Amino acid sequence: MPAAGLQAYGGAITDVPDADSAFSQREAMFEFVASSRWADPTEDEQRISAARRYAASLEPFASGMYVNAMSDEGASGVARAYPPAKLARLRTLKTAYDPDNVFHLNQNIEPAGR
Repeated sequence: MPAAGLQAYGGAITDVPDADSAFSQREAMFEFVASSRWADPTEDEQRISAARRYAASLEPFASGMYVNAMSDEGASGVARAYPPAKLARLRTLKTAYDPDNVFHLNQNIEPAGR
C-alpha cells in the first residue's frame, strides 16, 4: 500500500510574501505526498500506479504542487508548482542566466524560445 506524508504549513512559511521567493503554495494548510517503497523491480508498474491513484484521489482538494516533492510530472507538474506570473518570472531568469538550458535536470523550467 502507498504511504502518505503530511507536512504542516503555516507559521513562518506564511510570513514571506509569495513574490519574494520561488516557493509557492504558502497559503496551503499542509503538503501531502503519496509514496511507496519496494525492492522487486517487477513490481515497479504496480507500485507506481497505486501511489498515483492514491494521490489522484485527493486531487479535487489540491491547490498546487511543491516542486521538490515532484517525481516525473514534467512540464505540467512545473506549471502546477508555480502560479503563471511566477513561472513567467522564473522563465525570464532562466532565459537570462541559462539560455542553453545547461541546468535542465529534475523540475526544469525551459528558457524562452526553446
